[in-house]
Formats: sequence, structure tokens, C-alpha cells
Amino acid sequence: MKYESYEYDTYNLYTIETSKFKSVHAEVIFRTPASKENITYLSLLVDTLMENSKEYPTRKLLARRMYDLYNATVYAQNTRVGGVIITNFILDFLDPMYTSKEMLDESIGLLFSMILNPNVDLDEFDEKTFLRLKNNLAKEIDSLKEDPKQASILEACKKIDENDLRALNSCGDADILDSITPKKLYDFYLKFLENSVRDVYLVGNVSSKEVDKIVRKYAKFKSIPKVKDKIYLDELKSRSLKDAYRDSSLSQTNLVQIYSVNSLTQREIDYVMPLFNLIFGSGSLESKTYKALRGENSLCYNVTTFYQKYDKTLILHTAIDEESTKLSLKLVRECLKEMINGKVTEDELDSVKNMMITSLNLILDSPGRLVDMYLFKNIAKLPDIEKRTDEIKKVTIDDLIAVAKKLKLILNYRIRGTR
Repeated sequence: MKYESYEYDTYNLYTIETSKFKSVHAEVIFRTPASKENITYLSLLVDTLMENSKEYPTRKLLARRMYDLYNATVYAQNTRVGGVIITNFILDFLDPMYTSKEMLDESIGLLFSMILNPNVDLDEFDEKTFLRLKNNLAKEIDSLKEDPKQASILEACKKIDENDLRALNSCGDADILDSITPKKLYDFYLKFLENSVRDVYLVGNVSSKEVDKIVRKYAKFKSIPKVKDKIYLDELKSRSLKDAYRDSSLSQTNLVQIYSVNSLTQREIDYVMPLFNLIFGSGSLESKTYKALRGENSLCYNVTTFYQKYDKTLILHTAIDEESTKLSLKLVRECLKEMINGKVTEDELDSVKNMMITSLNLILDSPGRLVDMYLFKNIAKLPDIEKRTDEIKKVTIDDLIAVAKKLKLILNYRIRGTR
């Protein structure tokens, strides 16, 4: 595997040359400051850009073009990471060694055409496409209400601070979406192209020099972005509000706990907390909270904790009968106390270390995960797999105790059920 980088004023190119895959995976990645407005506009924008283009103004014409490129695919996604929205425009196509050299140029050209040559007339996105996709996104935002788990977590974050980035719906805000017009979306698109930091990544059995030549041909970005990333959010502050709830028609209560992860060292952030999370409640059948709530007391179907590294939080979720709330909270407190007191065996620690190391090694089997690895190496200074593996192996039970003592419960929140 050969890694190369090419730095230019308006973008950077990173290539991972490998013969491991039979396809080529390319991503044009933009980074934008996270806000309720930006995530809403970007959710609609990426759908619009990937639906059609000026050159291929209908989905049918675009599908035919992708078929001509041996079933190439183009798609996009947004992900909030701490204080940044990462927007990935993605292209997958067959290794040119199985087709022709022209396919490399034409496939990369298609991706940039979708991004830089949208279906726009008179400074407005095509209205028919816009209205259909806007309606689809409105339904997606509204559908969150039907997901008690996600809804309860977002509601809990809003109880702490409704303007906090942790409380953002990943699809956007319904009121902001309602106000967007084809003209406003196009104006946002121009600012997005001008201000967002952008990079190009490509994984495949192709020459990095050839890729560089082709990308320079198509990556006609005009501005030099000056926005600085703020990956890590500020730590949550303790509030007087410790418990909150609302009633619902659900049969079970959705219980959420939000913990602030304060004053961790970078080593604790990168290696110790992920291992702590796996032991404490990551969803594994062997986690302490799962054993306590389900295995020993049959209070729930599942209990999961989410370590949000760049949000500096640990979130616990479970669904229980309302009358089991006090017992459930008591058991979770006891599980955390066990971690603080070091009631973890070397076998437990070794088991989660092996899980993490296996997960790291699986990165090498996925082009998308390879891109993620190098992206976060560049923007968050994550070390290589070998270094991360070595650091994971060094984590001790005393390290787990230290991070357990730093957890601070900010809020217990419930969407109360009727049973």
C-alpha cells in the first residue's frame, strides 16, 4: 500500500495505491462549520447534487451514464463530527485494468461534474427536482419522531442546551427546511464551494501521478478556504437540572443518561475511553450494564452506551418499564462504581483490546474506512494503525479507573412509557 499526498492552494489530494481491491474508490470531502442551518442546507444540497446535473438533467440519463462506466456509482453523505460537518461526495467504479484507461478519466470527471456543474438555471436549482427532494427530506426529518431511541437522545441533549451542536438532528431542522427555496439553496451552494475546506481521496490500483493529473484537470475550485476546523466541542457544563422527562403513548420508557467526559488527556481520549466504553456498556452481551440490567434482572431488551469522542460525552440508552426506573438507575450507578473501584479482570480488558485491534485491522479491508483513517489522520492527528495498536495494548486497569473517575453525570432523561 503506497500513500501519496499532493498539496495545492485550493485543495489537497491524497492517494492510496493498492492492488487489494477490484474497484476504485474516490471521495471529494468538504468540511464546514456545524450549525443547524448548515446541516439542513447540506442535507438538501447533497441530495440535489447527486440526483442529476446540468449534463445529465434526469436521474434516467445519469443512470445510463453510470451504466456506460461499467456501473459506476455516485452518492453523498453528511456527518457531523464535533464542531464540523463532513460532506463526502463518493464515487466507486471498476478498476480500469479490467476496462480501459479512459474509464479512470471519465469516471473521475463524472464525480466532479456532479459537484461543480449542477442542474441550475437563472441561479436557481431545477424546481421540479428541488421540490421532490425537499419533500423527501421533510419526511425523513419527521420520521425521527417514530424512532424512540434517537428521539430520546436528541431530546435529552436539547434539555441541557437546545442550541448545543450535540442536539442537532443529523438531517436538519424542519422550520429551516421549510424556508429554503431553489434560489436560497443555490446561494448556499456557492458559499459552500467558496468557503469549505476540501480534499480529494482515492483508493485503488491506479498510478498516483495519473490520478493527480486527472484531478487537476477537473478540480476547478476557485477559492483558497480559510476556515479552521473545530473538531472537539467544549465540555458540557454541569447544570442544576439533573432529571427531566415527558410522557408519551409508548409502552416502554426510553431512558437516557448523558455524561460529560472532562479533562481527559489525548491518550485517554483516543485509547482508554474507547476501551472503558466497551466494558461499561457498548452493546456487547458481556458489558457490565448489559449483564446488570438484562442478564441478571431482565429489565430491558438492550442497553447501549455511545462514546462520542469529539463531543466529549458518553451517552447511555435503554428501554425499560417505567416502574423499573429507580432500579435501573441504581444498577447503572453500581456498574460505574465497579469501574471506579477497578472491578475489571485482566481477561475482560484483554478481550476488549482484541476487539479494538481487530476492528482497526479491518480498516485495511474497506476502501471507505481507509479514506476515513487518512482523513482523521490529517484533521485530528490520529496515528497509524501500528501506533494505535501499540497504545491499546499498553492500557491498564488503572487507566480505566482514572477515566471512570472523570465521568460526570449531567442528566437523566426519560420519555415515559405507559406500562
